[in-house]
Amino acid sequence: MVFRPLRGAEGPRPGLEAMQKVQMTVLLATRNGERVLARTLEGYCRASAPPVAWKLVVVDNGSTDATPDIIEHFKRRLPLESLVEPVTGKSRALNAGLYAVEGRIAVMTDDDAIPSPTFLAAWAKLLDHRTDYKLFGGSIDPLFDVAPPRWLAESKLRFAMMFAHRDLPEGPIGADEIYGPNMAVRTSVLDQGFRFDEKIGPNAEDPDYPTGGETDFCWRVAQSGAACWFAKEPLVHHIVRPEQLILRNWIRRAYRTGRGRAHQMWERGGAIIAPRLSLLQRLAMFSPIPRHRFDGASAYHLLRGFREECARRNAIGEVATGAADPSRSPAR
Repeated sequence: MVFRPLRGAEGPRPGLEAMQKVQMTVLLATRNGERVLARTLEGYCRASAPPVAWKLVVVDNGSTDATPDIIEHFKRRLPLESLVEPVTGKSRALNAGLYAVEGRIAVMTDDDAIPSPTFLAAWAKLLDHRTDYKLFGGSIDPLFDVAPPRWLAESKLRFAMMFAHRDLPEGPIGADEIYGPNMAVRTSVLDQGFRFDEKIGPNAEDPDYPTGGETDFCWRVAQSGAACWFAKEPLVHHIVRPEQLILRNWIRRAYRTGRGRAHQMWERGGAIIAPRLSLLQRLAMFSPIPRHRFDGASAYHLLRGFREECARRNAIGEVATGAADPSRSPAR
């Protein structure tokens, strides 16, 4: 497989970067990412070089396609360092990559999030600004490979839930408003030992994995006293593939989200409260109108995922203690 740079692309020159001390690391994990990874790395080649030395760490999470060849190709054009984490799980792969992080800020992103031309320079501005903030979210714009239906294109809420769209005002935010395709953390947080929960997040061995690895990470860091800031200028274009617009994939995503919410509520302690479905939501699943049918199915399967994760956790508790804790059961 041959990868040719875009004509006129001017990327950072690894030779010059190596002469300076790295101040910023960009980290992403990939598994069988040949459909998107080259597009994303090409974006880093086109991005304006930041005013500080930086590096890109790519963790190959046991790929069996052309991903290793793609990574090797781009090492000639980027200050790219690659690692291999053969045990599947995005959170595990990110944790492996954290040990390669250098500098004062770690920018975390995805293999299908193409950086804007000013992405690196924009994040570098935070090295010496907003120093009283330790967690940052950045802008995320969906990039559709095929045009979405009109009803979907008009819904900002669905964009956020399904495609991680982020377009917030510059300023303080909550930890749950930071999304994985574009976030950053001061490395002083990593020095305190914070890592991703390897029980949640994408995993090839569990197609119905609970989501929310980045959200859980940010929540725990914020609980330690770290303040969160939304940086509007750093922008990625998050690739949305055609299959992501199909109802069965919305259902699967909703189910994963339900599992993830239950997992996080369980880990945090306190009351476990399941979402409720109205009669209209139940009926919407059978509607001939696509937006109603998609919304109804999403709500139903989110609740199903939530309750099944709670039941699973209760079963684990029964094995460990001989009796499930009824206070951990979802409200009915």
